[in-house]
Amino acid sequence: MSQRIGNVGLLNLVNATEESVKGIERIENVGLVIYGKENAHLLTRLNIGNIGSSLEVPVGSRLFNGLFNLDQNYLSSIDEPVFLLVNGIVIIDENVQADQVQAGQLKMMVNGKVYSPSHLSGIAGKMLSKGSGAVETYHGAPPRLENGKFTLTNSFLQSIEESLYLVVNGMLTFAQDLNIDLFNEKISKLEVNGKISLFENQESYLYKKVASLTTCLVEVIPAGYEVLGKPLRLNARSIRRFQQKKWFTNKPVIIESDVSRDMLMKAIEKIHSSSVIICNEEVEDLVYERLSLMETEVLSYENNFIVIDGEEVWSNDQFLALDQPVNFIVNGQLILDGDVSGEVLRSKVSTLDVLGEVIVREKKLKGALQNVIRLNTGTIEEEKGKQETGAALQNVGELSL
Repeated sequence: MSQRIGNVGLLNLVNATEESVKGIERIENVGLVIYGKENAHLLTRLNIGNIGSSLEVPVGSRLFNGLFNLDQNYLSSIDEPVFLLVNGIVIIDENVQADQVQAGQLKMMVNGKVYSPSHLSGIAGKMLSKGSGAVETYHGAPPRLENGKFTLTNSFLQSIEESLYLVVNGMLTFAQDLNIDLFNEKISKLEVNGKISLFENQESYLYKKVASLTTCLVEVIPAGYEVLGKPLRLNARSIRRFQQKKWFTNKPVIIESDVSRDMLMKAIEKIHSSSVIICNEEVEDLVYERLSLMETEVLSYENNFIVIDGEEVWSNDQFLALDQPVNFIVNGQLILDGDVSGEVLRSKVSTLDVLGEVIVREKKLKGALQNVIRLNTGTIEEEKGKQETGAALQNVGELSL
């Protein structure tokens, strides 16, 4: 049986054979492929969509995936030449001495980055073979790595005993009340691979700490704006607690039909949104006046609307049960059952906004949907197009064939 595989972080073909690869129909994306000289030809036998990089490794190489700490004890334990392939990050400890590096017992190939203490900056490269990643020098203590979502707070800064080189792989958020003097004192250098979210008054201090922003996206929150961390739904009662608010959000804002023009004007001064705003036609012009970004999508409705956030299956009877035409906003996945007719869609769906995915079980329904689509930044597919023959793997960190 053939097998389809979605995304693979590391594809190991070092021990692969003709037999082990013949059952693979397709691999969509691969971050790194490693192979031996004797089986390099197998790479051309595989149907791979995208490859980040590929490396030929010597016979007998050792593989390490992730964060590798190279310290004095490890180097002292080596009694014969070692070739080490690291797919990730290498931190050379500050206790490693130059003579241990110059001994030549360890050779490394790094697909990632190497952090070296300043006293080894000139000779650390002697351990590295071709195809190795960049070498970054640090002073004092080794870098501290944080993965995923990390918030820089005053409590964290106060816990640091000496100036820190901070590396974040993921999302870095600056707390709004961050003490800038403490930040300057405790963070010697900052490196982010992913995204940074901070406030306008903090932006200039960020640039003093980062050497480059090529590996991250910076999101600057304007002064005076309140960050909405989750979707917001406003009705005539809930909107009364707000007075001339300025909101910064990347989540949907939904304004119910019972919110009057006067209520909206009193509650909201500005909205800075990279997501969508759903509102009644009666207040649509007021919403546009309050936007600070031209690209923000405003999805208006006449009578009623339905938001699909998760996965929902709708039958013909469900559409028929609607009293009047409705605006459908698909942010998740909407599956139309096989009994849904085009006539019912045209009579019960006022507009369709596809931000996520719509799956139809009858090809003819795709044509019916085209007549009601207002916004389409997602996908509309036939169900059979999502079914694959054979087994399927979606995401694999490391795969050896």
